[in-house]
Amino acid sequence: MSAALLGLGMGGAGTVANAAGLPDRGDRACSQPMLRASVTHIPNSDGAGHTGYQVNLKNVSPESCRMAGFPGVSVVGHGDGTQIGQPADWSNSPAGQPKVLNPGATATAKINAVNIDENGGILGADCKAVKADGWRIYPPNDTRALYAPYPGLWACSSDVVWLQVTQMNPTS
Repeated sequence: MSAALLGLGMGGAGTVANAAGLPDRGDRACSQPMLRASVTHIPNSDGAGHTGYQVNLKNVSPESCRMAGFPGVSVVGHGDGTQIGQPADWSNSPAGQPKVLNPGATATAKINAVNIDENGGILGADCKAVKADGWRIYPPNDTRALYAPYPGLWACSSDVVWLQVTQMNPTS
């Protein structure tokens, strides 16, 4: 895979200084050590058996970085980070260009989920619903995950795909 596809080594605009006092152009790809993850429910997103969540990846490092692409998203549980069921499918959206994520800024993606309850929601017994602990989020093009706790989350433990995620969108 080329460096351009990974969002590495690409020049960019920006005048933020890094820890060494040199101009920080956001040439590095955003990676797990630079980010903090959270997942929130999107208000008024429930309808037709579905609900929406938002993945939030905040740049907590002192340097700008570049981000583009899809996050890896799955639900974990059993008190030990075990993946429950299938990971999220990627939505059919056009490829985005890498964007700079400045220190303190957040990139977001939307999760469209089948609304699951203890009975499996509209999927019923095919879902094999279990209580989950939270979300495992892989930043785009990174193999190191972040954990976002989410009390009260139900998940399908079967091979039914019930999650779909959009590409990350740096918001500020």
